[in-house]
Amino acid sequence: MKDLLITLLNTAFWVGLHFGTAGVFCALPQDVQTRWFDPNRRFFTVSDWEMRVFRKIGLPKWKDRLPQFNPEFDKRHLKSGRDTAYLDRFLFITCRAEVIHYVIGVLGWVSLTFCLLSADRTAWLIRYAVIALAIQLANLPFAWIQRYNRKRLLSVRKRLSLRIEI
Repeated sequence: MKDLLITLLNTAFWVGLHFGTAGVFCALPQDVQTRWFDPNRRFFTVSDWEMRVFRKIGLPKWKDRLPQFNPEFDKRHLKSGRDTAYLDRFLFITCRAEVIHYVIGVLGWVSLTFCLLSADRTAWLIRYAVIALAIQLANLPFAWIQRYNRKRLLSVRKRLSLRIEI
């Protein structure tokens, strides 16, 4: 019975971590978000070699099959790329989503503390380490999708800016 309670507690932790992390980052003051999630920051720069790797692993083919949790930019109902404000907002959202996925992956290792509740700590430590690693690895493709989309959106944004200047 105690093992079941530990498992339920750990499951609640993971659900809370996923939705709570997103909620915390989205609730930050707008000026903080604007500073932290600026697509022009070096951290968010996507290199050409990354794009080659993304294409090599087939990311463009499978990225739309993964679930999405962003009603503001639903991939089934995107606007055309003629609105710079829309593109700027979309770029910002990709930065924030990327960070959220990385943070979930890193904070997930906190779940290892649940093994302290068990009599057989070593067995539970191994189980929770496997779960934490799996969830960290499962979040990586979502972060990669943000990077891939951002590079493409920046190209569209740049072309649009050139057209507006002319």
